[in-house]
Amino acid sequence: MNVLRSPSTWAWVVCAIAFASGVALAVLVLLERDDLPDAIVAQLPFYVGGAVFVPFIGVPAAIILRRLPRHPIGWIMMVAVGGIIPDTAARLIVIEGWYLAPGSLPGVEVAAWFAEWNWFPAMIALLTFVPLLFPDGRPPSRRWRPVVIVLIAWLVLATVGYAVYPSEPVDFVDVPRAIASDAAFPLAVLMVLTPAAIGTGWAAVLVRRRRARGDEREQLRWMLWAAAIAAVGWAVLFATGAAGVGWGDWSPVVAILLGWGPLALVFLAVTIAIVKYRLYDIDLVINRTLVYGALTITALAVYGAVVLAVGSIAPASADWRVSVLVVLVVAIAAYPLREWLQRIVNRLMYGDRDNPARAMSRLARQVADTALAEDLMPAVTAGVGEALRVPYVAVVPAGSARPIAAYGTRTSEAQAFPLVHQGEAIGTLEVGLRARGEAFSAADRRVLEDLARQVAGTVRAVQLAEDLQASREQLVLAREEERRRLRRDIHDGIGSALAALALQAGNLRRSLPPDSNGAEERVTRLEGGIRDAVLDIRRIVDDLRPPALDDLGLAGAIHERADSLLPGRTTLDLRTRGAVLP
Repeated sequence: MNVLRSPSTWAWVVCAIAFASGVALAVLVLLERDDLPDAIVAQLPFYVGGAVFVPFIGVPAAIILRRLPRHPIGWIMMVAVGGIIPDTAARLIVIEGWYLAPGSLPGVEVAAWFAEWNWFPAMIALLTFVPLLFPDGRPPSRRWRPVVIVLIAWLVLATVGYAVYPSEPVDFVDVPRAIASDAAFPLAVLMVLTPAAIGTGWAAVLVRRRRARGDEREQLRWMLWAAAIAAVGWAVLFATGAAGVGWGDWSPVVAILLGWGPLALVFLAVTIAIVKYRLYDIDLVINRTLVYGALTITALAVYGAVVLAVGSIAPASADWRVSVLVVLVVAIAAYPLREWLQRIVNRLMYGDRDNPARAMSRLARQVADTALAEDLMPAVTAGVGEALRVPYVAVVPAGSARPIAAYGTRTSEAQAFPLVHQGEAIGTLEVGLRARGEAFSAADRRVLEDLARQVAGTVRAVQLAEDLQASREQLVLAREEERRRLRRDIHDGIGSALAALALQAGNLRRSLPPDSNGAEERVTRLEGGIRDAVLDIRRIVDDLRPPALDDLGLAGAIHERADSLLPGRTTLDLRTRGAVLP
């Protein structure tokens, strides 16, 4: 009893019935194609693709509902699969009751009418509401709730307009419409908004991605990866169709692969993202997608080039030899080409993560090419950032919260790696994540730990250089302070004493009588000697540290010295930068 109440069980049942009915429809059209109109036979790839596509929605719906029975996305997918059952039943009724055995079944016109529009609400609901509610089953925010209501109302009204307004049938062109009214034209016009509705659903994914962190961001990456592949597949399908490019006998296969395949991939990614996203590495999936996508395109280009080149010189009878040669060329080139593409993709996505030696060499080269000590740490952070394609790198010394050097702009979370030199923690290397909430892989961490050890040595060298510079500055300051003290002591002590002696000698000379028997001359010589000593002391004091430096600073002292050399005839333009000069 509990099993029958499980939404997952009903999803499995609905999927099985829908798949069986889809296969029955495709087989019937295939077997009776000679007795059916071309319009129906032309839809055979659509029928086959629909049958194959059913498990890619039904099975994921069952898996989601088994894990999360109330998840809206699981229910939307199950209801969409369930809508395939009456659709295929209606088509079977029309084919059997109108074309194969006319008059054998009642309600053929109603069935044809139903089959023409029934696909619309199911498909549009999948393409609109699944991304809108992904991954947690709720809109991105409360502001989006009115958007959900508007989209539901639009889908209902547009479906009514599509169903009632008379339009040209696609499959059953010669079956009269059971229901048709021109009054439904205003509602039918709403179908023009279908691209806008689908775009709104996917816009919600982009809005979530900007705000998401951690697990939700990983889930959204699965969705965006599948959506990107689907967009490429549909673009190729529509572009080739618009250009009139034919695929020959491969047209049905191409239609299935490029039409239904991308859609199946989207819902497979949705299921993985909701239920099992932790089991798989989305970075690896994206990496392999880029590699094998580029490999496929390159192989096709090589195939076409070799066919054209060899075919132009080979006789027509050698067609099979040309084909064998082309296959051999592509096969031989495939492996080295894949390795080359793999290295390119890895380099674009992760920098030198897979080549630690290159990363270390890049960092060493950055350090070696830096001439000034103050530019060394910015060069180191830039080297790490460029080596691993990360948006932000900073070196934060121990005991401080401010980095001494940074590269890039911190737009996301950052992971810290300790900087240890000779057993001493000297700081941390902060590296910004490539995307918000996207943690570094094990390979990234290994390379960053290796780089952190090299950065630690550089940081320690810079710290020692700064300590040496500080020691030199202290020595210079101590010397200058000692010079100031000597100048002050000499000027205020000995200089003042000698100046006083000179004054006393002058007073003594003036007080001597005219007939002092040569004493005045001796006192005059003594006074002159004392004044010469005062001048020598002033010269010594000025040589220790010019007073103008203390009074005017270096710039003012230079101006004063220039004026003293050539007074009134000099023009000096002195510009300084950096710290204030002493």
